[in-house]
Amino acid sequence: MAVHFSVDTKLTKLLGETYRSSEVALKELVDNAWDADARTVKISLPDPLSGDSVVVQDDGTGMTAAELRDEYLNIASDKVSRIGKETPGLRRRVKGRKGIGKFAGLTIAGMMRIDTVKRDHRCTLVIDKKQLVDNPDDLESIPLSFEERDAKGGETGTTVTLSHLDDGLNFPTPDRLREILIYEYGREDSFRVFVNGVALSVDDVPGETTAVVSTLPSAGNLDLKFTVAEGKKLPRSPGIIVKVGGKAVGKPQLFGLDEDDEVPAKLARRIYGEAEVPGIEKDVTADWGGVIENSKAFLEAQAAIRASLKKALRETYQQEMSQQKARLQRQIEARLRKLPENRRRFANDAIQRILVRFYGDSTEKIETIVEVALDAMEQDAYWEVLDRINKAKDSDVESFAEALEQFGILELSMIGVHARHRRTFLDGVDRLIQNPATLEKDAHKAFQGALWMLGRNYSMMSSNLTLKTMIESYCDQKFKGNRAAKRPDLLLSQDYGDSYLLIEFKRPSHSITRDDIAQAEKYRDDLAPRLASAAKFDIMLIGKGRVESIDANQLPAGVLIHSYVSILSAARFEMDWLIASLAPAPQAGGRPLVEGRTPVWN
Repeated sequence: MAVHFSVDTKLTKLLGETYRSSEVALKELVDNAWDADARTVKISLPDPLSGDSVVVQDDGTGMTAAELRDEYLNIASDKVSRIGKETPGLRRRVKGRKGIGKFAGLTIAGMMRIDTVKRDHRCTLVIDKKQLVDNPDDLESIPLSFEERDAKGGETGTTVTLSHLDDGLNFPTPDRLREILIYEYGREDSFRVFVNGVALSVDDVPGETTAVVSTLPSAGNLDLKFTVAEGKKLPRSPGIIVKVGGKAVGKPQLFGLDEDDEVPAKLARRIYGEAEVPGIEKDVTADWGGVIENSKAFLEAQAAIRASLKKALRETYQQEMSQQKARLQRQIEARLRKLPENRRRFANDAIQRILVRFYGDSTEKIETIVEVALDAMEQDAYWEVLDRINKAKDSDVESFAEALEQFGILELSMIGVHARHRRTFLDGVDRLIQNPATLEKDAHKAFQGALWMLGRNYSMMSSNLTLKTMIESYCDQKFKGNRAAKRPDLLLSQDYGDSYLLIEFKRPSHSITRDDIAQAEKYRDDLAPRLASAAKFDIMLIGKGRVESIDANQLPAGVLIHSYVSILSAARFEMDWLIASLAPAPQAGGRPLVEGRTPVWN
């Protein structure tokens, strides 16, 4: 006998919850308009708490009644499988891949109304999320409100109206929505997106926008507007797009800044903007794909644009380097104080070189390198080379240069050596954790002197005699007699900012339960009165992991759960990355690769 899948109505709710924010869900509706060959999309976001609806309107091809029934309402029927990789009209690359974007509106709304017009017919479909979720029947058996009527000739397009907005979610904001859309659609001349009546522009890129208006002898008026993008996400098409009369000429350009030895390549790729240069119109090629190479007016405009961009990049670079160094100084101040006076200057110089070499990498990665570098500075061999530099500086140039070369080689090698030692240590801890006979006390011994394994946030934490005595005294009082067998393995540590972390080690085979969490919170409640009243006090439970019934997003405040496997995996990845980063950079034709350039803006 054959059996069949049934489709639970809660599927619509689950599909609507696959988007990480309200703005990302709305972008999905814009993607649908793109796939429908729309040229204009207008999004209306009402004021929060006004009770008004969100409206997304496009002038695309629309849908017929048959397309609504057979394609739009066909869950997981993606557009690529139906029409191919390009749209029929404008030959755009199709974005719809999974066939679930139709549920995006249900992320933020309880009611979604689709009005679509095609071939002089208007169809209206209304989807009530509550009706679907509360209905016990199969999804395919639930009737939806559908209406078809005549429409004005020549009218096409689709309007999605989202009402009964979910008050449990943050209201979608115009600024955040424009910020998400600008990278995807900001360069598209044939697809204009308006949010509350304002078209996407350079101003929507997160970061400080610079506007430069000037008059050049040959090129005439130059109106340059650009942003050096902030955040981890870089522009999809970085550079400056040249426009004449509002029409784009060719592709975005970096005007040679990506090949400038003074400009970090990662910084140059953060530029996003446009330059209106009407004076070069006569030099634009017939296909508008570029400008005649020997155009004096364009060469003049290029030089002016490049100078403005480089000035802004220099200011950004110096500001970010200063901020990064200040953050690191606060982070490692305690370690620097432990170094002899004569070594601190070398430590600061080394930190500066690390910041320059790894500019643009994440703060966590740079902190990893700095900490291992400080470890290396404590080795005698390192200071023997420094002593040679000091002795050689007044002698012949060749000896001095050789000493400096040895310093650089040793500096990197010592960092690599420490990283490899740590990786070997991790291998040993891994074997300990995999051993079924390993108990809580064994894991405790391995971790107590190596809290760097827990990640950058805990590398500066350590225990001391006072904290150890406090834990011993507490456990002796609470767990004696017939309760001695329940004595926990606790490690209380403190960082330089008076934050405390209580770690409870479980057996590597033990999965953390709700009872374990409650018990750990009881330990914190008992110990907290003995510490500074305003101090931050977190709990970390380490074991095999957590039981399936515990949602990681619903843990009590200040409670963290980790598995030994995840901790070791993250720590090993960090060390592997560090070792790979310190490997010699490949050479191309005797010239260092672009990524290895060293700016001279320090």
